[in-house]
Amino acid sequence: MEESFRRKLKRGIKISVGISAGVSLIILLLTVERRTWEALGKIRPIGLFLLFVMWGLYTVLDGLRFKILTRAGDREISLRKAIEVILTGNFLAAVTPFQTGGFPVQLYLLNREGINPGKAMAFLAFRGILIYAPVYILAPIFGLTFFSFSDSFVMRFLVRYLSIILFIGILLIGLSLLKPAVTERFLERLRDRSHGNIRRLLDFLIVELEEFRIGLGLFLKNHNLKHLLLATLVSIFSLLLYVGLAPALLYGLGLSPNVPRAMMAQVILMALLLFIPTPGAGGVAEAGGAALYSLVCPKHILGVFIVLWRFFTFYLGAIIGGVTTLKEI
Repeated sequence: MEESFRRKLKRGIKISVGISAGVSLIILLLTVERRTWEALGKIRPIGLFLLFVMWGLYTVLDGLRFKILTRAGDREISLRKAIEVILTGNFLAAVTPFQTGGFPVQLYLLNREGINPGKAMAFLAFRGILIYAPVYILAPIFGLTFFSFSDSFVMRFLVRYLSIILFIGILLIGLSLLKPAVTERFLERLRDRSHGNIRRLLDFLIVELEEFRIGLGLFLKNHNLKHLLLATLVSIFSLLLYVGLAPALLYGLGLSPNVPRAMMAQVILMALLLFIPTPGAGGVAEAGGAALYSLVCPKHILGVFIVLWRFFTFYLGAIIGGVTTLKEI
C-alpha cells in the first residue's frame, strides 16, 4: 500500500471517528438523565443477541447477492470472497471523500479473482442498483408519512431534500439511457468548472452512471434474467433485515417499538446519506438519526439508542472491513 494512501486512510479514519464521536457525545449530553440509568436496567439481552444475528444474516445475504451477480457474468466467486470485497469497500467508502476509496480497491480485489475491470464494474454497479432502487422509490413516500407525524423544520427539510435528490436521480438515469454521450459531456463540463467536493461528486456521478449502463446491458440478457430475479429476491430479504435492525435495537433496550415507523426512518436515512460527503457523513447520520428516531424513541434513551444503532448499521461492518483491508491490500 502506498505511503500517501496510508496517510489519507489514517486521516479519513480520524476525521470520521472524530466527527461521529463528537456528535454522539453531544446527543448523549442532551439526552442522558436519571431515567436513562433506570432504562438501562430494563435491557433485554435476547434483543441484543437478535441484533447480532440479524446483522450476520444481513452480511451473508449481501455477500450472497454479490456472488449471484458474479455467477451471472460467468465469473462466480466464493461467498467468503464476496463478503470480503463488500466489507473492504464499505470501510474505505466510509473514510474517503464521497465514498470514492472503496470502488478502486474492490476492482483490484475482483481483478485478483480473474474478473476483468469491465465486468467487475458491472457487478458492483448492479449491486448498488439492487440496494438503492427500492430505497429511492420508498424514501419520498416514507418521508411524507413522517411529515404527517411531525411538522418540524427538520422534517420539512428532509422531505424537500429527498424530493430533490429523487428528481435529479431519475432525470440523470433517464438521460444516461436515452442520451449517454450528451449526459456524460454535460457532467464533464460541469466537473471541469467545479472544485473540491462538488468536483468529486460529479466524478462520482460520471463513474456511477457509466457503471449503471454497463451493468444494465450485462444483466438484461435473457440467460441472466434468472440470476437477476434471484439476486432481487435476496435483496428484498437483505433490506428487510437491515431496516429491521432499528426496531430490534429498540426492543433490546426494553422498549415496545413502533416497527413500521422505525423501519421507515432507516430507509429515509439510507437515501439521505448516499450523497452526503464522507468522512463527514458520520455526524450527519447521528444528527439525522436523532431527529427521525426521536419520533419512535423516548428522549431519555435516545442518545444510547443512536450510539448503538450507528454501531450496528455502520461501524461493525466498517471495523471488520478495516481488518479485511489491512489483510488484503
